Amino acid sequence: MKPRASVLIVDDEPLMRISIADALKAEGCQVKVATTGPEGMDLLKKEAFEIVISDLRLPGLDGLQILQMCKELSPRTGVIMITAHGSVETAVGAMKMGAYDYVTKPFGMDELLLIVRRLVKVLELEDENRSLREELEG
Repeated sequence: MKPRASVLIVDDEPLMRISIADALKAEGCQVKVATTGPEGMDLLKKEAFEIVISDLRLPGLDGLQILQMCKELSPRTGVIMITAHGSVETAVGAMKMGAYDYVTKPFGMDELLLIVRRLVKVLELEDENRSLREELEG
């Protein structure tokens, strides 16, 4: 199953950003990228994304601020946090704020793609559940 999701990647490391973008495009995703927190925020304000993959440490604004803004603008968007500076406290904090998952660098691309596929499935099930509920109420 190939996910066909719109994804925003916010990461200041060029190699990481390009690697993730290429892997997701190969999976059939529509991908936009941002190199800084403010650039990511601008894209979030202009477009709706099903998935946001954000580094925790970014120039301008950090990943938790991106997560918070994303949840305010589009609560249904799934957010995956990635970081090289992982701690249990940060991971728990991100999950409490609404992140779908938290991945510590270095990670295998297969691991990230598995998380994205799982998230796409969750989002599809939530949409189906919502539409069935509306059908029953109507």
